[in-house]
Amino acid sequence: MKRNYMSIIFIVFIIGLLSGILIKDYYKQEYLYINKDKLIKKEIKSTQKNIKVMSKEKKKMEKEIENLKSKNQDSKVANQINTLKEVLGYVDVKGSGLLIKIDAINDEIGNIANFVDYNKILLNIVNEIKVNGGEYISINNQRLNQYSEISLAGSHININSTPIAQPYNINVIGDIDELTDYINKKNTYLDSIGKNYQLKVETKIEKNITIEKMSIINKLEYIEGE
Repeated sequence: MKRNYMSIIFIVFIIGLLSGILIKDYYKQEYLYINKDKLIKKEIKSTQKNIKVMSKEKKKMEKEIENLKSKNQDSKVANQINTLKEVLGYVDVKGSGLLIKIDAINDEIGNIANFVDYNKILLNIVNEIKVNGGEYISINNQRLNQYSEISLAGSHININSTPIAQPYNINVIGDIDELTDYINKKNTYLDSIGKNYQLKVETKIEKNITIEKMSIINKLEYIEGE
Protein backbone atom coordinates (compact mmCIF):
# COMPACT_ATOMS: atom_id res chain seq x y z
CA MET A 1 0.00 0.00 0.00
CA LYS A 2 2.79 2.36 0.88
CA ARG A 3 4.61 1.38 -2.33
CA ASN A 4 1.54 2.24 -4.47
CA TYR A 5 1.19 5.57 -2.70
CA MET A 6 4.83 6.44 -3.42
CA SER A 7 4.36 5.43 -7.06
CA ILE A 8 1.37 7.75 -7.40
CA ILE A 9 3.34 10.64 -5.87
CA PHE A 10 6.23 10.02 -8.28
CA ILE A 11 3.91 9.91 -11.30
CA VAL A 12 2.20 13.16 -10.23
CA PHE A 13 5.62 14.76 -9.77
CA ILE A 14 6.73 13.69 -13.26
CA ILE A 15 3.47 14.93 -14.80
CA GLY A 16 3.85 18.27 -13.01
CA LEU A 17 7.46 18.59 -14.11
CA LEU A 18 6.57 17.84 -17.73
CA SER A 19 3.63 20.26 -17.60
CA GLY A 20 5.90 22.98 -16.22
CA ILE A 21 8.43 22.40 -19.01
CA LEU A 22 5.69 22.50 -21.68
CA ILE A 23 4.15 25.70 -20.26
CA LYS A 24 7.58 27.36 -20.02
CA ASP A 25 8.41 26.38 -23.60
CA TYR A 26 5.04 27.74 -24.81
CA TYR A 27 5.57 31.10 -23.15
CA LYS A 28 9.10 31.18 -24.48
CA GLN A 29 7.87 30.54 -28.04
CA GLU A 30 5.10 33.13 -27.60
CA TYR A 31 7.68 35.64 -26.30
CA LEU A 32 9.85 34.98 -29.35
CA TYR A 33 6.86 35.49 -31.70
CA ILE A 34 5.98 38.73 -29.93
CA ASN A 35 9.57 39.96 -30.18
CA LYS A 36 9.73 39.02 -33.88
CA ASP A 37 6.48 40.85 -34.51
CA LYS A 38 7.81 43.97 -32.76
CA LEU A 39 11.06 43.71 -34.71
CA ILE A 40 9.21 43.45 -38.04
CA LYS A 41 7.01 46.42 -37.16
CA LYS A 42 10.12 48.38 -36.20
CA GLU A 43 11.79 47.49 -39.49
CA ILE A 44 8.66 48.50 -41.41
CA LYS A 45 8.56 51.88 -39.65
CA SER A 46 12.28 52.40 -40.30
CA THR A 47 11.83 51.50 -43.97
CA GLN A 48 8.86 53.82 -44.31
CA LYS A 49 10.90 56.62 -42.71
CA ASN A 50 13.78 55.98 -45.11
CA ILE A 51 11.37 56.01 -48.06
CA LYS A 52 10.06 59.42 -46.99
CA VAL A 53 13.59 60.76 -46.62
CA MET A 54 14.56 59.36 -50.02
CA SER A 55 11.41 60.79 -51.60
CA LYS A 56 12.30 64.24 -50.27
CA GLU A 57 15.84 63.87 -51.56
CA LYS A 58 14.51 62.71 -54.94
CA LYS A 59 12.26 65.77 -55.22
CA LYS A 60 15.16 67.99 -54.20
CA MET A 61 17.40 66.42 -56.82
CA GLU A 62 14.71 66.71 -59.50
CA LYS A 63 14.32 70.40 -58.67
CA GLU A 64 18.08 70.93 -58.88
CA ILE A 65 18.15 69.11 -62.24
CA GLU A 66 15.37 71.34 -63.57
CA ASN A 67 17.26 74.41 -62.36
CA LEU A 68 20.42 73.17 -64.07
CA LYS A 69 18.48 72.48 -67.28
CA SER A 70 17.03 75.98 -67.13
CA LYS A 71 20.45 77.53 -66.55
CA ASN A 72 21.93 75.37 -69.32
CA GLN A 73 19.14 76.43 -71.67
CA ASP A 74 19.71 80.08 -70.77
CA SER A 75 23.42 79.56 -71.38
CA LYS A 76 22.74 77.99 -74.79
CA VAL A 77 20.47 80.87 -75.76
CA ALA A 78 23.10 83.37 -74.61
CA ASN A 79 25.77 81.56 -76.64
CA GLN A 80 23.52 81.54 -79.70
CA ILE A 81 22.88 85.26 -79.33
CA ASN A 82 26.60 85.98 -78.96
CA THR A 83 27.38 83.86 -82.02
CA LEU A 84 24.71 85.67 -84.01
CA LYS A 85 26.15 89.03 -82.95
CA GLU A 86 29.61 87.93 -84.10
CA VAL A 87 28.30 86.66 -87.45
CA LEU A 88 26.33 89.86 -88.07
CA GLY A 89 29.31 91.97 -87.11
CA TYR A 90 27.77 93.65 -84.09
CA VAL A 91 30.76 92.94 -81.81
CA ASP A 92 34.55 93.01 -82.17
CA VAL A 93 36.30 89.69 -82.76
CA LYS A 94 39.89 88.67 -82.10
CA GLY A 95 41.87 85.66 -83.21
CA SER A 96 44.39 84.11 -85.57
CA GLY A 97 44.07 84.35 -89.31
CA LEU A 98 45.26 85.73 -92.59
CA LEU A 99 46.21 89.18 -93.90
CA ILE A 100 45.88 89.88 -97.63
CA LYS A 101 46.90 93.03 -99.47
CA ILE A 102 45.76 93.78 -103.03
CA ASP A 103 47.31 96.75 -104.89
CA ALA A 104 48.41 97.89 -108.30
CA ILE A 105 51.66 96.37 -109.48
CA ASN A 106 53.13 99.86 -109.75
CA ASP A 107 52.14 103.52 -109.50
CA GLU A 108 51.76 103.85 -113.27
CA ILE A 109 48.68 101.60 -113.20
CA GLY A 110 46.78 104.19 -111.20
CA ASN A 111 43.28 103.61 -109.86
CA ILE A 112 42.31 99.94 -109.98
CA ALA A 113 38.80 100.29 -108.50
CA ASN A 114 36.94 99.94 -111.81
CA PHE A 115 39.10 96.98 -112.85
CA VAL A 116 38.69 95.25 -109.46
CA ASP A 117 34.93 95.76 -109.48
CA TYR A 118 34.46 94.68 -113.12
CA ASN A 119 36.25 91.38 -112.46
CA LYS A 120 34.58 90.99 -109.04
CA ILE A 121 38.02 90.41 -107.55
CA LEU A 122 37.19 91.31 -103.95
CA LEU A 123 33.96 89.33 -104.03
CA ASN A 124 35.70 86.25 -105.45
CA ILE A 125 38.46 86.48 -102.83
CA VAL A 126 35.92 86.73 -100.02
CA ASN A 127 33.95 83.73 -101.33
CA GLU A 128 37.07 81.60 -101.69
CA ILE A 129 38.31 82.53 -98.22
CA LYS A 130 34.97 81.53 -96.67
CA VAL A 131 35.26 77.98 -98.00
CA ASN A 132 38.88 77.71 -96.84
CA GLY A 133 38.57 78.43 -93.13
CA GLY A 134 37.67 82.13 -93.06
CA GLU A 135 34.97 83.06 -90.54
CA TYR A 136 35.22 86.84 -90.03
CA ILE A 137 36.39 89.21 -92.76
CA SER A 138 36.99 92.92 -93.15
CA ILE A 139 38.24 95.01 -96.08
CA ASN A 140 39.92 98.30 -95.21
CA ASN A 141 38.36 98.07 -91.74
CA GLN A 142 34.86 97.54 -93.15
CA ARG A 143 33.42 94.44 -91.47
CA LEU A 144 31.57 92.07 -93.81
CA ASN A 145 28.47 90.02 -93.10
CA GLN A 146 25.84 88.36 -95.28
CA TYR A 147 24.14 91.71 -95.87
CA SER A 148 27.25 93.63 -96.95
CA GLU A 149 27.55 95.01 -100.48
CA ILE A 150 30.74 95.44 -102.46
CA SER A 151 30.00 97.81 -105.33
CA LEU A 152 31.54 100.47 -107.53
CA ALA A 153 30.52 104.08 -106.81
CA GLY A 154 32.14 106.47 -109.25
CA SER A 155 35.90 106.11 -109.03
CA HIS A 156 36.00 104.07 -105.84
CA ILE A 157 34.55 100.92 -104.30
CA ASN A 158 31.88 101.08 -101.60
CA ILE A 159 31.55 98.54 -98.80
CA ASN A 160 28.63 98.95 -96.40
CA SER A 161 27.93 102.26 -98.19
CA THR A 162 31.39 103.48 -97.15
CA PRO A 163 33.99 104.39 -99.83
CA ILE A 164 37.36 102.62 -99.66
CA ALA A 165 40.52 103.13 -101.68
CA GLN A 166 43.47 100.97 -102.70
CA PRO A 167 45.42 99.21 -101.42
CA TYR A 168 42.73 96.76 -100.34
CA ASN A 169 43.69 95.24 -97.02
CA ILE A 170 41.68 92.10 -96.28
CA ASN A 171 41.79 90.82 -92.70
CA VAL A 172 40.55 87.30 -92.04
CA ILE A 173 39.99 85.46 -88.74
CA GLY A 174 39.28 81.75 -88.84
CA ASP A 175 40.78 78.27 -88.79
CA ILE A 176 44.51 78.99 -88.88
CA ASP A 177 45.39 75.53 -90.23
CA GLU A 178 42.92 75.70 -93.11
CA LEU A 179 43.94 79.25 -93.97
CA THR A 180 47.64 78.27 -93.92
CA ASP A 181 46.95 75.31 -96.22
CA TYR A 182 44.97 77.62 -98.50
CA ILE A 183 47.76 80.17 -99.08
CA ASN A 184 50.32 77.36 -99.48
CA LYS A 185 48.29 75.77 -102.26
CA LYS A 186 49.01 76.49 -105.90
CA ASN A 187 46.41 77.52 -108.48
CA THR A 188 44.24 79.40 -106.00
CA TYR A 189 42.30 82.45 -107.05
CA LEU A 190 44.86 84.65 -105.28
CA ASP A 191 47.62 83.10 -107.42
CA SER A 192 45.63 83.62 -110.60
CA ILE A 193 45.02 87.35 -110.09
CA GLY A 194 48.69 87.83 -109.29
CA LYS A 195 49.67 86.11 -112.52
CA ASN A 196 46.92 87.27 -114.89
CA TYR A 197 46.28 90.85 -113.81
CA GLN A 198 48.51 93.83 -113.11
CA LEU A 199 47.96 93.37 -109.41
CA LYS A 200 50.30 92.75 -106.50
CA VAL A 201 49.07 90.19 -103.94
CA GLU A 202 50.66 89.84 -100.52
CA THR A 203 49.63 87.32 -97.86
CA LYS A 204 50.68 86.78 -94.26
CA ILE A 205 49.56 84.46 -91.48
CA GLU A 206 49.00 86.47 -88.31
CA LYS A 207 48.29 85.17 -84.78
CA ASN A 208 46.77 88.34 -83.35
CA ILE A 209 44.12 89.98 -85.51
CA THR A 210 41.32 92.25 -84.35
CA ILE A 211 38.33 92.92 -86.57
CA GLU A 212 36.15 95.68 -85.24
CA LYS A 213 32.36 95.63 -85.27
CA MET A 214 30.46 97.28 -88.09
CA SER A 215 30.29 101.05 -87.85
CA ILE A 216 26.93 101.02 -89.66
CA ILE A 217 24.56 98.38 -88.31
CA ASN A 218 22.37 96.76 -90.95
CA LYS A 219 18.80 97.99 -90.70
CA LEU A 220 16.68 94.85 -90.82
CA GLU A 221 12.94 95.01 -90.45
CA TYR A 222 12.53 91.28 -89.97
CA ILE A 223 14.70 88.28 -89.22
CA GLU A 224 12.61 85.22 -89.94
CA GLY A 225 13.40 81.73 -88.84
CA GLU A 226 11.79 78.47 -87.95
